[in-house]
Amino acid sequence: MVDTEPEEAQEGPERPEGVVRAWRQIDRGLLAVEAVVFERVPGWVGRRLAPPIGDPELDANPAWVRYLRRPTAGPVTALVAVIGLYVGVFGSLTWSQQSNFGTFGYDMGIYDQGIWLVSRFKTPFLTIRGLNFFAHHVNIITLLIVPVYWLGGGPHALYLIETVMMALGAVPVWLLARDRLENAWLAVGLAAAYLLYPSLEWINWWHFHPDALIITPLMFAYWLASRRRWGWYWLAVAVTLACKEDAALAVLAFGVLLFLRDRERLRGAITAACGAGWFVVCTKIIIPFANGGRAPFYTDLFPGLGTSVTAIAYNLVRHPSRWIRPATSRTRWTYYAQLFWPVALIGLLELPVFLIAGPQLLINVISGHGYTHDIQYHYSSIVIAGLFLATVEACARRGRTPSGRRFMVGVVVAASLAANVAWSPSPLGVKFHSGIWAKPQPKHQALNAALKLIPHNASVSATYYINPHLTHRVLIYEWPNPWIPSNWGIGDQRPPDPAKVDWVVVDTSLNGTSAPLYNALLGHEFKIVFSEQGIDVAERVAPGLPNEHDWPRG
Repeated sequence: MVDTEPEEAQEGPERPEGVVRAWRQIDRGLLAVEAVVFERVPGWVGRRLAPPIGDPELDANPAWVRYLRRPTAGPVTALVAVIGLYVGVFGSLTWSQQSNFGTFGYDMGIYDQGIWLVSRFKTPFLTIRGLNFFAHHVNIITLLIVPVYWLGGGPHALYLIETVMMALGAVPVWLLARDRLENAWLAVGLAAAYLLYPSLEWINWWHFHPDALIITPLMFAYWLASRRRWGWYWLAVAVTLACKEDAALAVLAFGVLLFLRDRERLRGAITAACGAGWFVVCTKIIIPFANGGRAPFYTDLFPGLGTSVTAIAYNLVRHPSRWIRPATSRTRWTYYAQLFWPVALIGLLELPVFLIAGPQLLINVISGHGYTHDIQYHYSSIVIAGLFLATVEACARRGRTPSGRRFMVGVVVAASLAANVAWSPSPLGVKFHSGIWAKPQPKHQALNAALKLIPHNASVSATYYINPHLTHRVLIYEWPNPWIPSNWGIGDQRPPDPAKVDWVVVDTSLNGTSAPLYNALLGHEFKIVFSEQGIDVAERVAPGLPNEHDWPRG
């Protein structure tokens, strides 16, 4: 690079030498970054993004000028902008949600304690949940978050990781839409519709769940398969499977789609086998091993279909009326409407693609657990991925002509915007000010003062919304556990010895039926060392009674 400026740059007022040197350094830095990205990064990334070779005019310009001259510069900039806007909005909202005590032991506390225990090389038994971390779910992906905890990470970091990963799902949506629609700007519209999708934003709102991390790698796997980038494809499949055992069923369905539609016989068969095999390994080996030989806890959530994975699968085929009835009940139709209307039902025009999400949708609607068929919760993560892949394909195939595709994308964008206003937790939504986002309260000062009194690693039982601020310890229970079993283990089995709990932190306004227990403990084993605005901190002062003691219940 020549250190003297071109002649045309020397015309006009002379710029200060310091400014000139600074701009030269910036340009050299950008060129160095380009060299790394475009020349040294292997594979399709460098080949796809590299500027044309041998164009002296382009080579002589600064990096940012060369970028702006690329045909996709505008759409890519718009894509980055909408992703950045989403991360900025929901990153700040979720950060405040945790700071303002808007998260609970179920489920933020569960994952925070589990990852913290793994990061400290301790037995990952979740005392909030009453299960081993890997008996709860097989979330191998959380091992990648462990280094964040070595650096002091916690619930705020989990929220931020989830927000960024979910926002990045707009990238495979854009890439697939760009290829299918042959129009990068229309692709930005579908990427924006994805970020406006109400269920996506609700899942982001509802604590941290590895389910949410499935969306992006699953959609990337689909796009990579469409481009025959098989090395990266297998990596995306592996990341998808690592998120949760449920993802295995989506991978199985995707393998079948590759086999039948794309005529990728070998790769489709391997993909389906990986999905089926991983599901069996998780539900028949890993979870039972971590759970003392017992089946996954969620097999009890399917009334009338059995209490094991095998029995449920058998009865789905043998007794279809047992699942058709709940799947077509009125509450499920509300769920279907809130899933499909935000894309104007267009995703249903490509059912073969949407069937990637078919197994998960079936599980959600036949479950007796109400949260599974509510768009506000993480159970719909895989459904979102399948629905948007199908929506992109439908806009391309059913639109046929450029004008037809513009019309279909416009309909999807309009529907997503209307649904966002009606159903989402975003600042655009009518529910934004309904109390779903925690706000600062006078009580929070007392809560923060109470938390400072709890020694590091001390064993604690705390009110549900205080738990996520105390989960970096071996023993942390959700009050009134471990004295009275409540949502602990499988079937409220008896928790460990309550005599090991040294501190109790409660919001007395929420004690409810556990008030008699609290009063009994204060009369014998604990004394209050802090009490302000209904927040009590009690410290153990006497040995505890045995686990079998019949504690008072309200």
